[in-house]
Amino acid sequence: MKGPVSIVRTGTIPDYKNKEVLYEWRSDASYLFIDRVAFRERPGAVLCYYNPPMHQVGSQELVAYLEGLDAVLDQAQDLDYLLLYGSCAPFHTGGDLKESLRKLEATLEARREKEAAGAPAEEIDLLYRWAEERLEKGIGLYRRIRQLSEHLRVVGICGGGIRFGGSAEIQLMADYILGDSRSGMCFSEALIGLIPGWGGIARSLVKSGPANAKAMALTAKEVMAQDLKRIGIYNEVVEVPFPFPRPEKTGDPAADRANHKAALEAHDDKTGEILLPKGLELAIRPASEIPGPGPDRAPLLVDGDELEQEIKRRSDPSNYKEFIHRPLKEVQEEMAALGRPLAPQSVDAILQLLESYDPGDWDEIRFAEQEMAADAALYRDPRFLEGLRGTLNRHVPDFSPVETANV
Repeated sequence: MKGPVSIVRTGTIPDYKNKEVLYEWRSDASYLFIDRVAFRERPGAVLCYYNPPMHQVGSQELVAYLEGLDAVLDQAQDLDYLLLYGSCAPFHTGGDLKESLRKLEATLEARREKEAAGAPAEEIDLLYRWAEERLEKGIGLYRRIRQLSEHLRVVGICGGGIRFGGSAEIQLMADYILGDSRSGMCFSEALIGLIPGWGGIARSLVKSGPANAKAMALTAKEVMAQDLKRIGIYNEVVEVPFPFPRPEKTGDPAADRANHKAALEAHDDKTGEILLPKGLELAIRPASEIPGPGPDRAPLLVDGDELEQEIKRRSDPSNYKEFIHRPLKEVQEEMAALGRPLAPQSVDAILQLLESYDPGDWDEIRFAEQEMAADAALYRDPRFLEGLRGTLNRHVPDFSPVETANV
């Protein structure tokens, strides 16, 4: 079978045996497999997720994750570890933004009709139930992984390039993370009008402390492997000494796509041969020998005063008046100087959430649920539609107050 599962089911890794399938889900080219394995005679499982080309996590994929993890929970007493593995592609996105746009546009149309008919607020609010159901599945995934961590060690392997939104949050749910040297994470939600809603901020607080969690969530910037290790998000970084395959332009688009797809599949195998053995070794290593500074000792990604100035500048819609709705490729220099605009409602929600953080009265699951609730509320803000359109159409969004925003 094509994709990353080929290395999971290989017989070439020393001291490693793939024993049986615990769970299987397929949809066209996409799949989620969980296999029982053994490494140096220690029993465990490998979850392998593949959803080309961008490896986003849509609604049906979330259901597969939940069902698969339930299967692991049933076997947890016989396992020592679970590896979260997948494609080593250049990009991994979060949710399906096109799906969200379709649902939001339908919701807003239904909302206008109900408001015109004088429907009560409670009835109108129910129109957003689709967003809450998706977020509940994401938090259900978080709860299952953290429940599993009480019985076995969960290791996330971040192979490939940048992980955006939910694709980063799923790996953050693990106890330990091993990163490809070319990889990174990005909480991009504030560029759209949301916040991380699957426990991403909660897990960042645990791993790297409040200052770094704040910087990652509020700037929506890509943080690369070495910095992720420096602040405690990654525990180890593995050097991958070759680049990602680049598409060719030979004048035959169909052939170019086919050749690039084949190159990415070969790249998955080649990268997996490096990363999977390292992930297995991390899964059985004594905890005292695993590096990581811990949240109280993590160095800062950015100076606090510098962060405050940046957030103030980027969350003020008036600073972007002359760029509104222009293609990002036309204003690259201006966006490099200013920074891409942040949704003010996202910034406010993140700041309020972080103000509630009390290390002396810390309950991670409770905080993650507060995070989910804050994210759900943002789906109801009219500026979310503008953020979605700006992201999908690659133009500068207008996050002006509702009465003047072109939504």
